[in-house]
Amino acid sequence: MEDIKKDVWLSIHSVQRFEGCEPEEVNMMTAARLYRKRGKYYITYDESEITGLEGTHTLLKIGDGSVSMTRTGTCPSEMLFLENQRHVGLYQTNFGAALTISTHTSKIINRITEDGGLLAIDYTIEVDQNLAGRHRFEMVISTKPME
Repeated sequence: MEDIKKDVWLSIHSVQRFEGCEPEEVNMMTAARLYRKRGKYYITYDESEITGLEGTHTLLKIGDGSVSMTRTGTCPSEMLFLENQRHVGLYQTNFGAALTISTHTSKIINRITEDGGLLAIDYTIEVDQNLAGRHRFEMVISTKPME
């Protein structure tokens, strides 16, 4: 499999459910870069004010059964999603404080090819070992602009 690098379009839909609150939804479309290197896919894009992370650059590294998300810039963080596993990571808040958070990933759907595809992650987040919320992240990747 040869390496690739191409411009793509992302449609991102995220739902966050917190105890006692209405679900929070974010829908965003943005330009991105899709890479394939040594059999793994990488997606890079800039966050916007829609996500509350303006000034942040996101890198997704997608492998078999795993996705790592590294954010740099105004809100640096690292999160690792491994299907049916728990992972402890660090999250930098907008206020400069760092939180230790755990993700427990129940499901990863990876249908990404060099022509685009779908990435979906179902996971929970714990802060200080207390359940903070249930999340679904869904990304559609296209080589053509989406409406």
